[in-house]
Amino acid sequence: MIDFAVLPRAFLFIAQAIPNTLFMAFISLFFGILFGSVIAVIRQSSGRFVNGIFAVLVSFFRGVPSIVQLFIVYNSLPFLLAPVISSFTGQTVKPFDVSPYWTVYTTFILYNTAYQSENVRGALLSVDRGQYEAAVATGMTPFAAFTRIIFPQAFIVALPTFFTYYLKTIKLLALVFTVKVIDMFAEADIFSALYNRRTEPYIADAIAYWTVAIILTFFFSWWEKKLRTKI
Repeated sequence: MIDFAVLPRAFLFIAQAIPNTLFMAFISLFFGILFGSVIAVIRQSSGRFVNGIFAVLVSFFRGVPSIVQLFIVYNSLPFLLAPVISSFTGQTVKPFDVSPYWTVYTTFILYNTAYQSENVRGALLSVDRGQYEAAVATGMTPFAAFTRIIFPQAFIVALPTFFTYYLKTIKLLALVFTVKVIDMFAEADIFSALYNRRTEPYIADAIAYWTVAIILTFFFSWWEKKLRTKI
């Protein structure tokens, strides 16, 4: 039977991991947008060969489940990083000494890079190229025309998807407990083990995720409206 008196205690226990979860999602999305934007620009201005390579990479990361990607990185990245860290620190670092956060950030940055490259590419294509050509014709440099005319409009178009993938990344981070990183779901799992409660912590966890989603949705909507008034 569900003991509703346990829910507030479980919620507060889980809430400890909210800042870490939000931060991991933010870093993953930020660099995903950054690298994805670079790929989007390269694909727009490159030939078929380069475009094809990026298309295959994007297809891979979009088509393979995140848990599979996470375990591929978890079982390979530490063996690549250990000798590099050893050379920089001058101390012997073994693969199991490498922080699992490297695995989490690498996996979810790659995940977001794949999706945001398509998001940004679509946003760039949605802006009328005639504006760019007109700006260059009036004496503006190509770089200035892109950064001052094209990119701000494309950013607004891509913004709702940025928000969507931030929320999606927060939920996907529930997978990181499998590589020994503590997020909101891992805290629920720990509470379940400590207090021998099998249902209440996961109900509290669901409420925590739902609360975070509602707050962020209101914030994102406010920010998007504010940005649109400035463009």
